[in-house]
Amino acid sequence: MTADAPPEDAGGPRPPAYDRPGRVSVDPPLGRLDSPLRGRDDLLDELMRAPGAGADRASVHVLWGMGGSGKSRVALEIARRARADGRVVWWVPAGRLNSGMREVASQLGASEPQVDWAWAGMSSAPDLVWHYLDQATQPWLLVFDSADEPTVLGPADGVLADGTGWLRRPATKDGMVLVTTRDGNPATWGTWSTLHQVPALDAEAGAQVLLDRAGTQAGGLTDARELARELGGLPLTLQVAGNYLRSVHASPVWRGSSAITTFAEYGAAVRRRLHAPLDVTDVDLDESLGLEIVRYNYDISLDLLARRGLPHSRPLLNVLACLGLSPVPYEVVRNPAVLAGSPLFKGFTAPESVKTLEGFGDLALVDFDVRQDVRDPTFAHVLSMQPMVRAMVRDRDEFREQIADYHGLVVKLLLAATEGQDPDDGESWPNWNVLAPHVVEVVRGYLVPQRHKHDPETVRRALELTRLAARYLIANGLPGSAFDLLEPVVRDCAAYDHDRDHPQVLALRHELGRTWLERNQSEMADRMLSDVITARTRVLGSGDADTLDSRHRFATAILAQRRWSEAEAELRQIVAAEDQVRGPEHWDTMFMRHSLALAVLAQDRVPEAEAMMHTLLEVYYRRWPLNQPETWQARHTLARCMQAQGRLVEAEAELRATLATVEPRYADRSEVLAIRATLAVVLLLDGRVDPAIEAFDELLADRRRLLGDTHLDTLQIEHALRRLRSG
Repeated sequence: MTADAPPEDAGGPRPPAYDRPGRVSVDPPLGRLDSPLRGRDDLLDELMRAPGAGADRASVHVLWGMGGSGKSRVALEIARRARADGRVVWWVPAGRLNSGMREVASQLGASEPQVDWAWAGMSSAPDLVWHYLDQATQPWLLVFDSADEPTVLGPADGVLADGTGWLRRPATKDGMVLVTTRDGNPATWGTWSTLHQVPALDAEAGAQVLLDRAGTQAGGLTDARELARELGGLPLTLQVAGNYLRSVHASPVWRGSSAITTFAEYGAAVRRRLHAPLDVTDVDLDESLGLEIVRYNYDISLDLLARRGLPHSRPLLNVLACLGLSPVPYEVVRNPAVLAGSPLFKGFTAPESVKTLEGFGDLALVDFDVRQDVRDPTFAHVLSMQPMVRAMVRDRDEFREQIADYHGLVVKLLLAATEGQDPDDGESWPNWNVLAPHVVEVVRGYLVPQRHKHDPETVRRALELTRLAARYLIANGLPGSAFDLLEPVVRDCAAYDHDRDHPQVLALRHELGRTWLERNQSEMADRMLSDVITARTRVLGSGDADTLDSRHRFATAILAQRRWSEAEAELRQIVAAEDQVRGPEHWDTMFMRHSLALAVLAQDRVPEAEAMMHTLLEVYYRRWPLNQPETWQARHTLARCMQAQGRLVEAEAELRATLATVEPRYADRSEVLAIRATLAVVLLLDGRVDPAIEAFDELLADRRRLLGDTHLDTLQIEHALRRLRSG
């Protein structure tokens, strides 16, 4: 008897003994099917039609996704349907692979001597099992559950993709293998395996899971749908929430008037948890509501990455958790030059950063996507982290203890990403649209009072990020969002050891004044900018470019208050100074010249204003693209000059030519709406009433959509239309 041959009395293949008792059960645990499977119909149909499910050839199917995504639940449903179709089904957890496959061999008809010989290492146990599987006469399904370490399914002397271990492609068309795993890397499973991701559920399916668990006593479909969105559609988290709410209603113990009993209340608690400051922990939500299961699943995934030689996976996920909930441009985050300079990433290399991100994707900790509205690949390639995973990361002790270090690193990464991204340049706005939510999240988290000590260099970088983000928000027509960012940072400047007259804080106060101006609160802007001018003159000097910029905004504020001659005098002084400081064709100087022309136009010196605008636009056309808001505004002012002089055909042509340069993504900007309003007026003055009414109707619909029914601009258009229709 040799080591690679079974004992002589082992005999040849025998009829299968599927009902023979064994040491462990390999029956599918169908008792877990305590509620309907929601939102997986397409996946189930695909698998039941798949090769190996009755088609011409056999195949191996891998269900992969993050922990808690419901992979095993889908596999159980497949097992139930397969058994109902007359298949033999074996369910082998990867943690009991040795004993489970021994039982499969026995049920297939292998003799006890054969099994003992193979499991003693005298021959290949996988070869023995697959010898019988490939000769089975009855259709079968073999499920390997929770194979998060795929190597356990591979051969001892090779890799899993070789197809010579426990996982192989069946030789019979009546056999099918199903694997559940966190690992979605195609290279792991070989070309002979078909991968199927098990994603998070959509809001509709998630709501049904909640209602199945908690019942309608916790609320209706609308509230369940909203809670499913808040929980990110992760089935495990949905089940935890539903079971908790069911237990609250079923328990004979009263839990107090503050107990969470409805979907809406649970959702509010989740929102507190997801958006909680980093120095606040919601103990009730974490412990009482059972969310420690989510943390446990997340820890398993990170342990897997560490065992795969990616030691910086935890720190990199911590970096991602410092950012906002919106998609993250991962090229910004994995900047090797910045990361390698941090003690948190000692020895980190560019190749490792790529492998670590790929590892996150392989385990479904993040999802990758490409933004079609962003041309720059650095900002177009994004990833998203599951919201509850992010919350669990942010709540770890190791993360909180090092939060100041992580904030310092992330601030540095974000500031590096802003290089060459002028927030006032429309070409950079798509990139800023991706970047801004993360800047807002980080600077608020670091600058607004925290328990950690503030590092001066990180403060400097964070204040610059705040200024840049505020300028983008204002330029992009979002002054309210800019105010929300700026106000607490300015108000609490003492928390990071700055006073209100520090040059960087003065820069933020200047932008804060602009937010009032852009929201048509000119008197408030007047007061705030006056204070900034006084401080900047004292700190920086009267001829400093920043001081002149504040004076320009102040002049714009008094211009908005119809103090035209006062504004003109101020603007002439500023333009003369800017000619010396920044030059006559500098962007800011040109912007101030436009304001001066508006002051002249407001005083009915129309030919003078028109001449100024022609001079201005000659420089704009020569030096800058046509699709800039400042260019639109300048052309709008020129058209108004033409209109004021009765040259309506010229005015209409200028307005239509200007609108033709507006890209669709900017169609809702306030400057564009203002141009459309002037065009409608020009049509009316030219006696074309019906086209004017049509233009006003379209404008009214857009203003209602963007501003609401009660906004002053909406009401003015509505009033004009009523007058036109009444004659």
